Amino acid sequence: MIAARAALLAALLLAIPDAGAQPSDASDVAPALRGSVMAYRAGDLFTAEANLRRLAPDNPDAEAWLGVVLLDRGLNREALQAMQHAADAGSAEGAHRLALVFAQGLAGTPRNDARALELFDKAAALGNQRAQVNVGILYYRGQGTQRDLVLARSWLEKAAAGNDPYALYALVRAMDETLGPAEADPVRAADLYRRAAELGHPLAALRYGMALGEGAGAKKDLVAAQRWLIYAQKNGVPEAALALGDNYARTPPSRDKAQNDKMLQTAISWYEAAAQAGVASAQLKLANAYVAGAGVARDPAQGQRWYLRAAQQGLPEAEHALGLFLTGGVAGTADPVEGYKWLLIAERAGYPDSRSVREKAAEQIAERDRKRAEAQAQKFAAMPERPAEDLPPRLGAPPRP
Repeated sequence: MIAARAALLAALLLAIPDAGAQPSDASDVAPALRGSVMAYRAGDLFTAEANLRRLAPDNPDAEAWLGVVLLDRGLNREALQAMQHAADAGSAEGAHRLALVFAQGLAGTPRNDARALELFDKAAALGNQRAQVNVGILYYRGQGTQRDLVLARSWLEKAAAGNDPYALYALVRAMDETLGPAEADPVRAADLYRRAAELGHPLAALRYGMALGEGAGAKKDLVAAQRWLIYAQKNGVPEAALALGDNYARTPPSRDKAQNDKMLQTAISWYEAAAQAGVASAQLKLANAYVAGAGVARDPAQGQRWYLRAAQQGLPEAEHALGLFLTGGVAGTADPVEGYKWLLIAERAGYPDSRSVREKAAEQIAERDRKRAEAQAQKFAAMPERPAEDLPPRLGAPPRP
C-alpha cells in the first residue's frame, strides 16, 4: 500500500526524553515531582537539581530525574549511578532513562540494543508509557532481538490506550506491515493515522492524506486528502508536497486543455516545493518535467541540475539519468568520464538499465579515465539533504474540523 512511498519518511524514532512531547505543566509525573520537572523543562537545572536531591533519598523516581538533570550537566558518572540505583529500587522512570542511555550511546556508554531492550521491557512492564512505545519500536525494528510484529503491536497497543499521538503513530507503523502471523490491516491503519493526525501528529497527517488520496484502507476522498496533506506540509513535512503533486498529476485528463494544463502546472509547483526542501523523489520528478517540458518550459540544463541533486542523495534512477545526460551531452556539454561514473554508481545501486549503457560508455573513454571514474564511484557516499531527525516530530495545533 503506502509502504513503497514510506521510504521517503524518517524511520520510527526512539521517544527521546523531553523532545517537546511532554506537557509543560509536568502532569505526566507524580505531584511531588512536578515542580522539579517543570524547572528542568524550563531550563532551570539549578532549581531542579536542588529539589530532586532533597527528594531522591526517599523517592526512586526523583532519583531517576536527578540522573536526567546530572546527565544534562555533563556529570555522567553520577548521573548513571543515580539512574541505576533508581532502576534497582523499582523505578520505571529510572529503568526507562537508563535504557535511553544504552539505546543512544549516551554519557560515554557504548550503544547496546539488547541491554536497552531489557531495561525498556522492565519499565514497560511497570507501566511507563514511553517505555512501552520504545520496547514496541525495538521489536518492530528487530533491534536487540529478532523482529517480532506481534510483540511490537502488543506493547504499542498498551502505549496507545491513552490516545497519545506518538504511541498511536508507532502502533500504526506496526499495523501497516505483514510479518509471520501478523498481517497488515489497512483499514485499522488508516483509522489510527486519522486519530494521530487529529491530535496534531504531522507524519500521521501525511500518511492519512496519502491513504485518502489512494483509497487505501479508507474511502477515497481527494478533497480531504488535500486538506490533510497541506496540514502536514505546513507543519514541517515536505514529503506532503510531493504527495500533493502526485495527486494533481494523477488527476484524469478532461476535454478542457486549459484545465489540464493548470492541473499539471499545480502538480509541478508542489514538486518544486518538495524538491527545494530536499526531497529526492520530488527532485527527480521535477527534473523529468523540465526535460519533457511538462508543466514548465523545456530546459534540459535545469533538468540536469535537479538530477544531480537527487543523484547526490543516492536515488538510483536520478544517478542513471544523470549518467545518460553527461555521456550524451543532453544539456549542452558532454562529460563522458563523469557520466560513466554515475552510470556505474547507478548500476551498483541495482538500477536495471545502467549496466548495458555503462558498458557502451566504457568504450568511449580511455582506460586511465575509466579507472579514475571507477575509483570515484567506489568512494561515492550518498549525502541526504534532509538528514534523519533525532527527535520525534513536534505536534502541530490540532486541525479544525
